[in-house]
Amino acid sequence: MFNKTSSVEYLKFGEVYYDSSERSYDQNHILTIQNDTLTFLFEADDDIYVKSVEGICMLVISNTLDPKYFSEFVIHRTIKINKGVYFNFIPLGNTSKVEMAFNQNTSIINRFFNGIYTHSRIKPNFRIQELVAYYYNIRSTNYIFSGEKDQHWEITYVDSGTLYTTIEDQEFELHSNELIVYAPEQFHTQSTKEEVCSYLTFIVSMDISEDDKEKLINRVFKISRDSRTSVEKFVQADEDKSQYDQNSMIISLEYVINDLLKLSIKQDRKVASTPMQQRFENEMINEILLYINQNIYTSLNVEEICDYFAISRSTLQSLFRNNLHIAPKEYISNLKLDKSKLLIKESKYTISEIASILGFSSIHYFSRRFKQKFGINPSEYANKILK
Repeated sequence: MFNKTSSVEYLKFGEVYYDSSERSYDQNHILTIQNDTLTFLFEADDDIYVKSVEGICMLVISNTLDPKYFSEFVIHRTIKINKGVYFNFIPLGNTSKVEMAFNQNTSIINRFFNGIYTHSRIKPNFRIQELVAYYYNIRSTNYIFSGEKDQHWEITYVDSGTLYTTIEDQEFELHSNELIVYAPEQFHTQSTKEEVCSYLTFIVSMDISEDDKEKLINRVFKISRDSRTSVEKFVQADEDKSQYDQNSMIISLEYVINDLLKLSIKQDRKVASTPMQQRFENEMINEILLYINQNIYTSLNVEEICDYFAISRSTLQSLFRNNLHIAPKEYISNLKLDKSKLLIKESKYTISEIASILGFSSIHYFSRRFKQKFGINPSEYANKILK
């Protein structure tokens, strides 16, 4: 739950007034709040009075400049911020406005802190844009589907029997109440052996991050009771076909996918079962990290690493998740961006040349990733350090 400034937790930073007419001020200023990220907090040498005048505004406040100890409060009623306390604002929504009031001789300065502070907004990690098709399949013994790949996501849930599938030459075996996800453009086959197999196929168009994509693919999930209930709700909605049942079908599938993402995190957190296995993983991950560093000035990707070390994509994902708590693609990207800051500081290359040296597909993509990580675009960073 969000804290409001009217909560008792706020009292260590100031006070709350239930009648805004209780005080008069020499200086009143309206601030328009638009930035999602903060690099500094305000500090005043006298008490400051604040109220929200438009939209919903989050007050970020602290007695220290260490972001670990920043507190957040939704501004509710007129508040006083004690002198010497650090504070700033973040809009909850696209924009908000606050009124700040203080005495004429009050000095307010910016106090910069290390890093960037961002409010964790509650947004969906993924979204099913369209349910393209869905089938209930009953396959006889010795069925063989020679394979395909297409532009959509495909989810296969085994109702009964055993289904054999390969994804880009990696073999998987699914039993009742197990599920597998095929990503767009992943070539896959399906087959049965001695028994009949029935399974549901869902084909969807989905907006999802690359990191979450990696959590879903190349693994078999044993789905939870709640996910099985969601599949049953999907089937029921399909049978009812009332005005809003299409929404129910998509919501049911989104619940299943969300459950799979949570399950993948639990699976990736499993540590090596023996000291010998852990030693093997340590040696393997060290070799991989050395290889990445040696090839950081190329367009290195996950597929190249898998080919070089003769391991599957899922094995590589597990190694990084278990030992570094990060996806390999994200690790490579972060390392390239850190290297780019060093190259910018050297002042030997243009921003375009740096993007090319580090293997980014375009300067626009490099600039976007740089700003996502550091909160400032490369040109602004260069100007800042060269002043």
